[in-house]
Formats: sequence, structure tokens, C-alpha cells
Amino acid sequence: MRLSLRSRHVLAGVVSTTLLAVVAVRPELLGGRVRDAVGGLGDAEASWLWLAAAALAAMQAASGLAWNSALGACRRAPGRGQAMARYAVGSAANALAPAHVGSGLRIALFARITSGEAACWRVTGTAAAVSAVRCVWFAALVVVGAALGAVPAWPLLLLGAFAIVAALAAVVSRRIRSEARLAHLLDAFRELTASPGALARVAALTAAGMAAKLAAAACVAASLGVERPVVAALVIVPAVELAAVLPLTPGNIGVSSAAVALALASLGVAPDTALAAGIAFGALETLAALAAGAAGMLLLTAPRVRPMVRRAAVGTALGAVSWAIVLTAVPGV
Repeated sequence: MRLSLRSRHVLAGVVSTTLLAVVAVRPELLGGRVRDAVGGLGDAEASWLWLAAAALAAMQAASGLAWNSALGACRRAPGRGQAMARYAVGSAANALAPAHVGSGLRIALFARITSGEAACWRVTGTAAAVSAVRCVWFAALVVVGAALGAVPAWPLLLLGAFAIVAALAAVVSRRIRSEARLAHLLDAFRELTASPGALARVAALTAAGMAAKLAAAACVAASLGVERPVVAALVIVPAVELAAVLPLTPGNIGVSSAAVALALASLGVAPDTALAAGIAFGALETLAALAAGAAGMLLLTAPRVRPMVRRAAVGTALGAVSWAIVLTAVPGV
């Protein structure tokens, strides 16, 4: 099972990223409301936005650790640092290209250090198993969002169907013992259902990732003065997750921002503020993915980079972030 970036993927990423760059420089091209929303971001509380960025970075780490725990159940864990780095690089690729290109890259990166035959199939199955666990928490969020009237209830039907498929995969995995590719694809389902402790660790880490995303959404809402930011987060995250099913742009920018704006509008948030929150959340999610991906790439390439270069890169990055926090979040500076 070979995974590679084809020329059409690269072309789609370049074209869509260029269009997003043009819109970022000239937001008035999308109309006066978008221009006003972008202008309103200047009134956002910077300290809340930095907390949101930190929460999104924590989400990346928790997701990478969930993959590591799931592979650990199959006795193929790459190690915490390697898992987080490889997951983050895939997230950065998703931020730069549409159509889940980064997800395929992530599987390929994990497969490179996963020992045994059919490593790519095993990692693909692990990704599906982690997604199945994550869908349980997502279903809970959809229930809350539907109760608040901000999220439609129909996604529960899809999540229920996915849960049934995952349950069937777990049952079938216990009966397949051959060395066929299908057997390796179901390795994670078999081992997680056979090990309650491993399943609990994966469930806890996916819950932590979801909680971090909720915290980030609440911080973005608080930065713009939205009332009841925690309630706002409970409708923002399901809206973003549903919009991410079909990513049409790098990082799903634009689509996720519109989904956030519509979700907040259902809570009575002013249109300009709702759109500003959507733009801010989408931008922070993309920047956090790129930052985590850059750190992951630095870790993966560390053996081939001179120690002094590594120290200089880390020092420069930490210095830049520190100065950015001081200049934007510290009053009176």
C-alpha cells in the first residue's frame, strides 16, 4: 500500500493557498461584512487568543499520543516524541493542502517506523480505530449542540452508522488470524477490544484532545466578548468538525469560519462578531498546525542537522514567540 503526493495534490494546494493569501491581503474582495469582521479582530483580547493557540497545540500533542497508545496496543508504538512529531507534520500538510492530503502523509510517516509486515495497513487501521473512539466524544458534543438548537441532529445518524461499522470491525478482527492485509487492517480493533487498559488510554487522550479544542473555542469567543463562551464552544466545535468532513481548502479555511459564524449566529451573536470568531478560530487552528508541524519536522530531521543549527532554530522560535506574546498580550507594551 503506497501513499504519495501526486502533482494534482500539489497543484491544488498551491492554487488554494494562493487564493487564501489574496483574500487575506484584500478581505474586501469577499464583501463589506468580511472586511468589517477582519477589522473587528483588532478589538480581540490578545491574551485569550494566545491561550486558544496553546490549547490547539495541546490538541495536536494529545492526538499524536492517542495514535502512539493505539499502536502500542499492537506492540508497534514509535515513542511519544516520534508519534507527536509525525502527527503534527501531517496536520501541517492538511493546513497547506485540501482533501486530507496530510492524513495520507501522516499514515506514511507512521508506517516508516512501524515494524512488521504490512505496516501501512496496520497504521491505517489504527487511524480508523482512533477515529472510532473520537466519534464517541463527538457524538456527545453533537447531542449537546442539538439540545441548544445550534447543531442539527442528523449527524448522529452518520455517527451511529460509523459506530456500527466499528463494532463489526472489532468483532470480525477477533476471528481473523491470517496474515492477509485485512487482518493487519484490523489489528488495532482487535488489540484495543482485548485490552481495556489500552482502550481507556486512547479514550482519555482523544477526550483530552477534544477538551483542548473546546477550550480553544471558548477562548476565541471570550476574546471577542461573546457571552457564555463555554456554551459558544459547545456549538463551535461540532460545527467545525462537521465542516471538516469535506475539506475544500487548506485547513478548511473559509468553510470552517462560515460554519462557526452560523453556529454562533444561532445563539444570537451579532453577525460581525460571529464571523470574526470564525475567522479567528480558523486562522489559529491553521497557525497552530503549522507551528506544531514545524516543530515536528525539526525533531524528525534532528539526526541530520548539526546541533548548533538545532539550538539556533529552537532559540529563534522561542524568542519570536516570547516577543510576540509580550508585544500583543502584555498591557502597556
